[in-house]
Amino acid sequence: MLKECKNIEKIYINDVNPVAVDIIKENLTLNNLNNQPLRVVVSRKDANLLFVELAQKKPSNIENHIKKPNIISIDPFGTPNLYIDTAFKALLPENGLLCVTATDTAVLFGVRPKTCIRKYMSKPLHTEYCKEIGARILIYFLSRIANINKLGIIPLLTFYNSHFIRVFCLTLKNKAKISQFFQDYGYIFHCNNCGYRLSIQNNIFNMPEKCPNCKEKDIIEFSGPLWVNEIHNEIFIEELIRLNEKLNYRNKKRIDKLLNLIKEEINMPLSYYNIHKLSKNLKISNIPDFKRILHHIRERGYQASRTHFDFSSIKTDMNIEMIKKILLENES
Repeated sequence: MLKECKNIEKIYINDVNPVAVDIIKENLTLNNLNNQPLRVVVSRKDANLLFVELAQKKPSNIENHIKKPNIISIDPFGTPNLYIDTAFKALLPENGLLCVTATDTAVLFGVRPKTCIRKYMSKPLHTEYCKEIGARILIYFLSRIANINKLGIIPLLTFYNSHFIRVFCLTLKNKAKISQFFQDYGYIFHCNNCGYRLSIQNNIFNMPEKCPNCKEKDIIEFSGPLWVNEIHNEIFIEELIRLNEKLNYRNKKRIDKLLNLIKEEINMPLSYYNIHKLSKNLKISNIPDFKRILHHIRERGYQASRTHFDFSSIKTDMNIEMIKKILLENES
């Protein structure tokens, strides 16, 4: 960041692990940046202590007139939940950028539901689209902790990759706008019999007693509260795509593929359908071509896209029974 962004006035690099701090210093040396003490501050502290110092504008051995950080990036081992409250206290309250990584995916994806309720105050669901549910639980948690600090957030980019979820969100402090975001909190219901799913805003008591699709009772599970609105900002994503075109990174093509799949997801319904799983359930031996499936869905007047959460899945507002019918019609 220091080598590529010329407008960074000061950067704080911190880790509580002394081995990590030694590696940080070694990296600064390798990049010829260890001679810039006015721009680079390396510390070995608990992150919460550093955030409190920044919030009070009195970090030890640093001038007292510093400004609050424009950007805070939290990339811990496991859950980031321990650091979110103090991060919001330290971050610029308007148009501050909070970047959060969560590597405790087993918790967020519903493998350890009780732990998720304890850590994120939300019930997960271990389904085929659990990666998206986990991401939305994380955003909900960030938004709620922001609310406690009299702030709101706007998700700019949310993605899953390998073993982690990464969220980028912008802060705002307008109370009227923050109150509007309360409608972005909700629940998702899932039928374990037929795969039907339904998302609602706010009120869990709107949960259906039986599945609207297969009419079975006592098989509907729910997840939430979670974020039910957009998890990406289209203008932000398009700017990232343009920037990536100009740069010359080794994994440029991979980044481009990821960003374009994310762009497809914007304005699409919550959740996705795993085509391989549906084909297996329907006993279809040859899985139909994805482009052909998307074409037939759109041809019938419905939305459809791929998703970065799962390359074997599609997003669509078509109901599951019609999707099954299209798969059977296009079996090759």
